[in-house]
Amino acid sequence: MRESTLPGERDRQHLENSRPFPWDRSCDAPGWPAALDHILDLLEAAESRQKARRSADRDRLRCTLGSMLLGLYGAFRVDPERWLAYSRSNNDYGASHRYVHPDASATAVITAADFLVRAGFADHKLGSYDRSPNAFGGAGGKGYRSRLRARPSLVEALEVTFGITPESIGYSQWSELVRLKAAPEGPRGHKRLVPYGDTIETRRMREQLRDFNAFLTTFRIDLEVMEESTGEIDDEVDREDRPDARDRSATRLYRVFNNRRWDHGGRFYGGWWQALPKRDRARLLIDGEETVELDFKSLHPRLCYHLEGMPLGPEADPYVLPGLEGEAYRPVVKTAFNQLLNAGPGVQPKAPKGALARLPRRYTYKALLQLIETEHQPISGWFRSGRGVELQAIDSEMASAILGYLRGRGICCLPVHDSFIVPRSAEFVLGQTMNLAYHGTLGRFGSARAYPIISGWSSPEQERRVASSLNVPLLPIFPSR
Repeated sequence: MRESTLPGERDRQHLENSRPFPWDRSCDAPGWPAALDHILDLLEAAESRQKARRSADRDRLRCTLGSMLLGLYGAFRVDPERWLAYSRSNNDYGASHRYVHPDASATAVITAADFLVRAGFADHKLGSYDRSPNAFGGAGGKGYRSRLRARPSLVEALEVTFGITPESIGYSQWSELVRLKAAPEGPRGHKRLVPYGDTIETRRMREQLRDFNAFLTTFRIDLEVMEESTGEIDDEVDREDRPDARDRSATRLYRVFNNRRWDHGGRFYGGWWQALPKRDRARLLIDGEETVELDFKSLHPRLCYHLEGMPLGPEADPYVLPGLEGEAYRPVVKTAFNQLLNAGPGVQPKAPKGALARLPRRYTYKALLQLIETEHQPISGWFRSGRGVELQAIDSEMASAILGYLRGRGICCLPVHDSFIVPRSAEFVLGQTMNLAYHGTLGRFGSARAYPIISGWSSPEQERRVASSLNVPLLPIFPSR
């Protein structure tokens, strides 16, 4: 049963607790074809058409209805209050829109959505669009897409009558794994998925992702039982790319590029483990074996200095500032630093929730930002320039190399942007691979030798073994766990 909510909360919920419609879900339950045919028969029986649809149109409606049913069912089983946003515009469907079902059309989507609502299978919020200028004289055009949410009657019909289960839900082969987004629409605004023409490189990336995702399915990825999730996750991830740790079917990775450019971004998203706070990721198991997570520390600041021809020494910690030397201050300095790297021109980063409480008394967030810019003047060109996506392009190259090499060794590796999770028995190989990927990638940007800072070692001995095998210096500034 749904929990009751206040009227104001119900009004906002379809906006705040929503995701884009997942058009690429599939189902391998034996009863799924019969379930889809049954609901399609109900749809057509409720219509008042004078003549039957053409065979091609009926096939298109069947595929569209199937995608919508599986999307709604999967979302309900993760969160019964989850809404899914979809478009009722012809402009968002067709051959050029590689992110929705290839057979979907606005007509089929509207027909299926309206039936599901009339039949009592889904709740609905019709979208809106306001073309009028805003109150400050700027352009209008504000609105939101229509949204659907499964009702218990749909879930009961699929599960009780046809044997559909959450474990039977997966992803379709056509699912687009290489995604290109437009620039954000305003500060922290939505980044729209945009069409693109395939190249040799995009085809290569897509094939690599398909192979790697198939490789991941051969492993059992579990989480030790815990009372509740604690800590923070990456709040820079767009809502539509933020996975849900409760959706254990989400093991398929995809890559996202930004600003309509293939050299901006490219990080790997989609794994449910990415939604866990770091302290909870320590409870992950791969085929029943405990795991270790090794992390490139201070990666983006160190990349900035390297790209400016001034690589930081292994003893330097860019997140330590005068007057804020304690370990307690490091997380908030790191957050502010990365906000400056990702903020566009003229954007004033805001203090995240709880940030001010971590700073000395009467210390303002604005003062923290100014101190970072003063202390790191040599890389000032990277601040408030929106160039953080350039750094993501570099760390995604490293990640691609690391995942590819470990897959070749038969080792399951779970990426979390600049950190990597493997079975504990593979820690030594991961540490070597991270060092080599760092050197190999940065070698294209200058001749100066730069050393990565890697933390998360299970023991000082493991760190020493890797350092000795590669003849790199130990980095005592970050104590091993």
